[in-house]
Amino acid sequence: MQLWRKFLYYFIGLGLGVLMVYFIFGDRDIQCSYFPNDRVLSDLRKKDLTLSVDVQQKIDRSELDTSGLSYALDFAKVNFSASTINENDCNVYQLELEREAKGKLFTIENCDSSATLLRVVEL
Repeated sequence: MQLWRKFLYYFIGLGLGVLMVYFIFGDRDIQCSYFPNDRVLSDLRKKDLTLSVDVQQKIDRSELDTSGLSYALDFAKVNFSASTINENDCNVYQLELEREAKGKLFTIENCDSSATLLRVVEL
């Protein structure tokens, strides 16, 4: 068999394999979140986030906007040394977000089925 024919068969098989993988796995949202920081943020994004009374009052007085919160759930760093983990059914995490010159500190209570934003502090 000639060399060019071997390459032709190889590329036909490769093309069919790529098409099969695309149709089987398609447009799934597959993310690798193996690090502890990524796992906590991914878990918080999946849950319905409720606001505490203090945070809701800050939003009503226009001292706080909710766009920073969605940004924080994507790019914040979890401060595990300041967080309270495995003491109750719910873990309390502190998220630190540094944006430009000033930062924010979010305190979120993460339970099995819900998450509650307890407090937001400007640094």
